[in-house]
Amino acid sequence: MKYFIIFFFILFPVSLFASCPRYGWDETFVVKKINDGDTVTLENGRLVRFIGIDTPEINYRNLSKSEPYALEAKALLERYIRPGDKLKLLYDKTKQDKYGRILAYVYTKTGRNLALLQLKSGLAKHWVIGKNDLLWRCFQDTERQARLRKKAVWSDFDSLNASRLTKSEKGYVYVSGRVTNIELSKKGMIFVLDKKLSVSIRTTKLKVFKENNIDIHLYDKLLLSGKLFFSKGKPKMTLYHPAQILP
Repeated sequence: MKYFIIFFFILFPVSLFASCPRYGWDETFVVKKINDGDTVTLENGRLVRFIGIDTPEINYRNLSKSEPYALEAKALLERYIRPGDKLKLLYDKTKQDKYGRILAYVYTKTGRNLALLQLKSGLAKHWVIGKNDLLWRCFQDTERQARLRKKAVWSDFDSLNASRLTKSEKGYVYVSGRVTNIELSKKGMIFVLDKKLSVSIRTTKLKVFKENNIDIHLYDKLLLSGKLFFSKGKPKMTLYHPAQILP
């Protein structure tokens, strides 16, 4: 069964989410070390991983082999914080990852959101892991503005074309294409881009899309982020959060 309209959709102005909403801090700690663009070590030895962003990796064995803009991302943090400074932490639904790192939105003592600064500078990409999505709307919009301006990591950005996907392109990717089919079943939703890429959203996740007023229309052109895989020779992708549909 085909559905042309699934949910109500709201188009948010670009400027609406330019700044993230303010929340009270959960805890304050002293920073001991800046590890990279999205990780710091506290005075008590605990590692803090910034929620909502991913910055390029630093190769500490050979700095020249670090990913592009990795050192710049670390340098940006060093402009705003230094060892001995107090950091304010705001937690989300999950406070620790499988590696034992603290997961938090990290702010300077003056209230600057460090992850947001990375996104504005184009030195980080936005992603939602698990249920930690308190600030996803403003993070996504900030990333969009950096992407459109081709800042830093976005300087040579070009999404894959859904109609021309090959098995060599497996992994986490950005794919664009036009919706050519939409179906609903007890298992969830499946829509197809350019008659080739099958994208699925499980029933348990559809609620999140509906709560965030995300709509998918036939013939819409979409830009998606996610893990691309092939099954029986056909490209597929699974969406688990609305943040994977980029504005």
